[in-house]
Amino acid sequence: MRLVVFALVVAVIQLTFAGTGQASEQLRPKALSFSDGYLRTMPPGQKVTAAFISVTNMSDEDCRLTSLSSPLANRVEFHQHQHVDGMMKMRPMKSVLVAAGNRVVFKPGAFHIMFFNVGHPLMAGHKTALTLATDQCGDYSAELEIRGLVKTKITDHH
Repeated sequence: MRLVVFALVVAVIQLTFAGTGQASEQLRPKALSFSDGYLRTMPPGQKVTAAFISVTNMSDEDCRLTSLSSPLANRVEFHQHQHVDGMMKMRPMKSVLVAAGNRVVFKPGAFHIMFFNVGHPLMAGHKTALTLATDQCGDYSAELEIRGLVKTKITDHH
């Protein structure tokens, strides 16, 4: 009788952890890695800027990036440049698929991340956090370096 009661208690505990996802989340390795992340500074008076980053899916399941947030802006969105009627246009995207074993690169002229209503001027050399949520692969934090818009010219002295 004690063995039956013990078995029932163990079964209830296993079902409880399986139902909350706590046990599986702790054991599940992170599927996504991030590299080369940076955020552009803004010209004076502007409150919109773009960020770029590489996202690599190291797992054997697809991961869909579903939302973004940052302490710098009250709205952060995925965007894509598209050619429409001979013009390059920027379009918001609800999500971005990072297929199993693949990489998605957010870069100028392609997929990118838009920051809207940035509250204060950005200083090149500083860093900020970006939080990315996925459909089934967990939530992630990535660090973005803030880089100036203008690159310094190298002068040639021959």
